[in-house]
Amino acid sequence: MIVFTRVDDRLIHGQIVQGWLPKLKVEEIVIVSPPLDPLQSTLMRMSLPDEYGLKIIPAEEAVKYLKTSAKKIFLLLENLEDAVRLMNGGVELRKINIGGLHFREGREKIAANVYVTPAEKALLKTFCGKDIEIDARGVPNEMTINMKGILCR
Repeated sequence: MIVFTRVDDRLIHGQIVQGWLPKLKVEEIVIVSPPLDPLQSTLMRMSLPDEYGLKIIPAEEAVKYLKTSAKKIFLLLENLEDAVRLMNGGVELRKINIGGLHFREGREKIAANVYVTPAEKALLKTFCGKDIEIDARGVPNEMTINMKGILCR
C-alpha cells in the first residue's frame, strides 16, 4: 500500500530521512529508477535507517510490485514521467508531493524548488482533471503549496 508519493530529483537525502520518514508509518522505500550503479545503490541503502526496507526498481517492475505488496510504502520518484508510467500501468496515486525538481537550463520556476520544462509542465496539467492532489513542499512542517491551484486555472 502506498502511504506517500514524492517526486524529488535528489532521491534520498536529509529531508527524506530527517523530515518525512519520522512522520510517516512506512516499512519500505521504493525508488522508481533505471538501475543505479552499485555505488549509488549502496549509498542509498546507507542513507536510510536500518528499519526501512529499500527497493530500487524500474517503472515496469514497480507497477507489478506496487499492485501486490502489502507493505506500507514511501514511493520515491526521480521524475514526473515515472508517475505517469505508474498510473498508465494501473497504479493508483491519490496524492503526489513534489519535493524538488531543481533548476537546470531550460526550466521554469513554478514554486520553491520546483523548476519544470515545458513538457513537465504539460504533464502536471494532465493531472488537473484527475482526482489527484499535488502539493509542493520540502518537509512536512512547511506550508503546503497546492500545485493544481497554480497550474489548473
